[in-house]
Amino acid sequence: MNQSTMDTLVGKEWGLFIDGQLVPSSNEELTPVYSPANSKLIAEVAVASPGDVNTAVQSAKQAFKSWSALPAQEREKIMRQASAYVRTQADRIGALMALEQGKPFAQSRSEVTSSCDLLDYYAAEAVRVEGYVNPTEKSNLYSWVTYQPIGVCGLITPWNYPVSLLSWKLGPALATGCTVVVKPTEVTPLSPWAFCQALTEGGIPAGVINVMTGGAQVGAVLIEHPDVAKIAMTGSTETGKKILQAAARQLKKVSLELGGHCPAIVCTDADLDLAAEVIAYKGFRNMGQSCSSVNRVYAHLSIHDELLGKICAKARKLSIGDGVTEPNCDLGPMTTAATLEKVELHVADALAKGAILHEGGKKPEGEKYQNGYYYTPTVLSKVNPSMLMMQEETFGPVVPLDTFDTLEEAIQKANDSAYGLCAYLFTRDFATTMKVSQALESGTVCVNNGAVNTPYAPYEGWKDSGFGSELSRKAVFEYLKTKHVKVAS
Repeated sequence: MNQSTMDTLVGKEWGLFIDGQLVPSSNEELTPVYSPANSKLIAEVAVASPGDVNTAVQSAKQAFKSWSALPAQEREKIMRQASAYVRTQADRIGALMALEQGKPFAQSRSEVTSSCDLLDYYAAEAVRVEGYVNPTEKSNLYSWVTYQPIGVCGLITPWNYPVSLLSWKLGPALATGCTVVVKPTEVTPLSPWAFCQALTEGGIPAGVINVMTGGAQVGAVLIEHPDVAKIAMTGSTETGKKILQAAARQLKKVSLELGGHCPAIVCTDADLDLAAEVIAYKGFRNMGQSCSSVNRVYAHLSIHDELLGKICAKARKLSIGDGVTEPNCDLGPMTTAATLEKVELHVADALAKGAILHEGGKKPEGEKYQNGYYYTPTVLSKVNPSMLMMQEETFGPVVPLDTFDTLEEAIQKANDSAYGLCAYLFTRDFATTMKVSQALESGTVCVNNGAVNTPYAPYEGWKDSGFGSELSRKAVFEYLKTKHVKVAS
């Protein structure tokens, strides 16, 4: 990203996005957004008032009448045109993401374009919402089932993948004829705001997508608004449970993608080069700030040391830098001071309880790192269940290794968690694959790969990791109501 591009972004005031227009908040309140790479001010963003949220919801409610009435083929066409336009804006939106979230510009830009791909996937699903006809108990009775869009949806999104995780919700919502009010996190509001604006500029009708910025109080008003029919949220398990409780009072439809504490089991017959590559990628990419990150590794005693060495070698090769000025580095800073502090706490706790540090475990040296939230990729061994990182989601670039002797022991250790989002298994044996993948208490199990998020398969958290489904055709029905029609002739 060149300096002129940066200068046009830093210090800019951002309002709310209602009915296709940039508008100031009614209370004129602004909140600052800082760079995690150097702590400099990037922008000041409007904080929506309860009245602003109501205006946005009413805009979405009005737009729902015409958007839901369009033929599905027309919605598909409009969505494809809009995503094509967003691709022309990928540099600008990716630059905003690199500035506010910290991930390298190359990865940020890729997140924008892959989000457009996902919108195209759901555009194609718009024309595939099929009902069915039932046989009945009498010859003069006719019965059929149809699906209708649920209405206005509140989309609450996180900071680790601010555009991608928004697209998971936007895609099925728009395809089914729903309209939305988006509430991005106050940590990274700029790139999702710009993404939504670009979609509207690209052809999505005004009012179909609205954006309300601000903190938890804005989200609370959105969740409790009587004209919001559904809430979709990605975030922490604690927040997700609060949302579910609040939504229950009005019996709103809810889908939640929450925290993870994902295990990886590496068996004696595994391809260790592959296992190390996937574990390092899933453990360190985006500075470990992913719900599907590998949080704990269980390696068979016979291959533990060799695997440990290979993971350490991967960690040493990763480059760390400012994702804006060094767009092709492997890792940027962590996104917030709180996440950095939690990583430091977890590592200190593990070392105090007997873990051995092999790589990382500190802030990188050098002047360029001093004002940012940087941390080196970290590898630990000799970990045990008493350590915080083996019970809580670290959400940082830390890979801890434990051992197992039997498959039953590995399964027991992997399932010893309140979370059940993803799990990873490395083996060449088919019987082991079948046994372990069925026994693991996770919504997604990846064997000899790390591609947990794919458009064609549902992403569903078990236990404390989620409620409802995202991705795949199954997610479409999270945004639809079922209607049975029975006619006597």
